[in-house]
Amino acid sequence: MNNQIFENTSTRTLSLDLGTSSIGWALDDSRPVTPENHFTKDLVKRYEDPLLKNLQTLRTLRKLPVDWNGKGSMPFSESLIQKVFIIVRELTYQPDIFPTGRNSIQLEYEIGNEYLEFEIFEEKIVALIQYDGKDEEREVLEEEIFKLIEDFHAFTIPV
Repeated sequence: MNNQIFENTSTRTLSLDLGTSSIGWALDDSRPVTPENHFTKDLVKRYEDPLLKNLQTLRTLRKLPVDWNGKGSMPFSESLIQKVFIIVRELTYQPDIFPTGRNSIQLEYEIGNEYLEFEIFEEKIVALIQYDGKDEEREVLEEEIFKLIEDFHAFTIPV
């Protein structure tokens, strides 16, 4: 007897539709989102659900124009937005997401003096690890992100 309920016969990969019906996650929020009020650590200006907040962040990043930071930055490519989405949707702990002027998207975790950051480029991912006495910056594989995040939270959140 076959215990498989559904067989995946699709040859398509999941992609993020950043429109209003984004994979069933429609955001009904009338507050305007701009770089000035969205990329902040001020909790008053944040969305309550971290994943929905991060989806809105990706929508905002997708719309940034040429020279969005006043220093000649280019808009983010669809492939980079998709890469970040695929990572973020699988995370147990949602990061703070910020654009960088280096044509990368930064995922950041900060608890007290402990810090973990991933700078995601189209062709690589660079981790900055500053916790548990570590202070290193190195290139990582996408699969390593999940273990590093789990280790960071295991160290910083008391049981």
